[in-house]
Amino acid sequence: MISSIRIAVAIPTFQRPQRLAILLDALPARLAELEADCSAEVFVIDNDPGRSAERVAQSAAGVVYSAEPAPGIAAARQHALDAAADFDLLAFIDDDELPQPLWLRALVSTWRRTGAAAVAGHVHTEFPAGTDPWVLASGLFARRRRADGEPLPAAGAGNLLIDLAQIRRSGIGFDASLGLGGGEDTLFTRMIVRAGGQVVACPASVAVDVLETGRATRRFALARARHHGRTQSIVESRLATGRVAMVVSCIRNLVKGCAWMARGMLRWTSGTLPPSMPRRAVGAREIQRGIGLIQGAMGGGAPEYGRSPQHRRAPSAILRRAARGLSPLFRSVVGVHTRLSQVVLTLDDGPDPEWTPRILDLLADRGATATFFVLLTRTRQYPELLRRIVAEGHEVALHGADHRRLTSYSGTAAEKMLRDSRAELEQYTGARVRWYRPPYGALSMVVWLAARRAGLTPVLWTTSVLDGRDAPHAQRLMRATRDIRPGAIILAHDSRAGEQDGVSDPVIAPIDRVALLAEVIDEYDRRGLRPVSLAQALRTGRTRQRMVLVR
Repeated sequence: MISSIRIAVAIPTFQRPQRLAILLDALPARLAELEADCSAEVFVIDNDPGRSAERVAQSAAGVVYSAEPAPGIAAARQHALDAAADFDLLAFIDDDELPQPLWLRALVSTWRRTGAAAVAGHVHTEFPAGTDPWVLASGLFARRRRADGEPLPAAGAGNLLIDLAQIRRSGIGFDASLGLGGGEDTLFTRMIVRAGGQVVACPASVAVDVLETGRATRRFALARARHHGRTQSIVESRLATGRVAMVVSCIRNLVKGCAWMARGMLRWTSGTLPPSMPRRAVGAREIQRGIGLIQGAMGGGAPEYGRSPQHRRAPSAILRRAARGLSPLFRSVVGVHTRLSQVVLTLDDGPDPEWTPRILDLLADRGATATFFVLLTRTRQYPELLRRIVAEGHEVALHGADHRRLTSYSGTAAEKMLRDSRAELEQYTGARVRWYRPPYGALSMVVWLAARRAGLTPVLWTTSVLDGRDAPHAQRLMRATRDIRPGAIILAHDSRAGEQDGVSDPVIAPIDRVALLAEVIDEYDRRGLRPVSLAQALRTGRTRQRMVLVR
């Protein structure tokens, strides 16, 4: 039984300081309605590089302001999830909404009664005066009011309460790789349901979305319909496990898209004779949804939250994305297909006389193994540490002769460096070196080919413990454990590259790498996941590869 419930109220925002000010003025009355055992704190997550929300947020009493530099609503929502690590519940409300009386109290009441992992309130759209009747007739902004406690397959995050304890146990997070595309809330809540959690409706919690004049247009409505279709395709693709399932998902959504377009065309035609604006409007909406389904299946379409024309993908970009998905070339290891409950632990930038021995002690204590991607600048200094890594059953792989990016090298120079480095490392270990992780993940076609010619396979990662940059401890732990699945590759570091390794990266605050790694491993253990080296995982599994090129 929770004696005192701490609630974080998160407002992701982008260039809406006036609307944000109105929302912040309305919130104190809504928070005052909470029951006595509840307390709430408001967080404003500013996704504008210009920090347009900073002055408004800091002028409001009791509001915590923070900026999220990564563009996209998904990154802002994940930032909120990380910031709320010490809270019991997290409530999202958008910066263009106004909470109605009992908004948050109703969400909490439904959560108490149902024990759901997420509770979705109702969002009601109010249209500006003079809105085109066609927009109203399209039904695009109409949201059906659900029954209280009704289970939902997915939900938006415009008015959503999340049980953080359940989310932490399942390791689910918002997929920031969706960038400006949107759909992160649908994917997030679908993953909750897939993990065995419940998403339920709370019609008594109402947030009013006052539609901006620029959005109450046919053009915006049709673009929104395309976005809905595109989101459906992308979410289903992200939920597919394995290459075959992804291909099936793509084909299924292509077929669905054609069906929606055909149905929309019939409806639109039927609204021509006799004339019927509602039928024509709904038909046009369905056609655009079908187009969106097809765009999503092919990896194209304009992002929902695009901020300039450069974010729109040209047909050539769509074809390039499809080619990367199907290409048998330039593929790197990004995970392992395995039936066992294990994850692949990797450590970069060592060996290090301070951290490597202590990490080896930790791994021995936990019965875990790892793959160490080492730098020759370090192995030449500390060959005894390399010998200990091998003697204790871990795998050694190549991170580089030093930590410089190879993307600025010619193909011949990169191949020579990798071939010579591999030979030198094999002399130290007495075993074949199979894997290469490029520093910073920087991998061009030239570097990929050089690695393969040198007898190495590039290995990237699924997630990271964020120990290569400054970050709050709770954020590091959340990033390493959210949405973690068997076969994931975890990136951690047993040192930090510096001038002796040919680079001058920014200095970061001191970090206890052993304590952080211990917490991560313990959390994996609670979920029944065992950290192993890549070589050990491949004894019973096979590599999961995809084309990833980053300069």
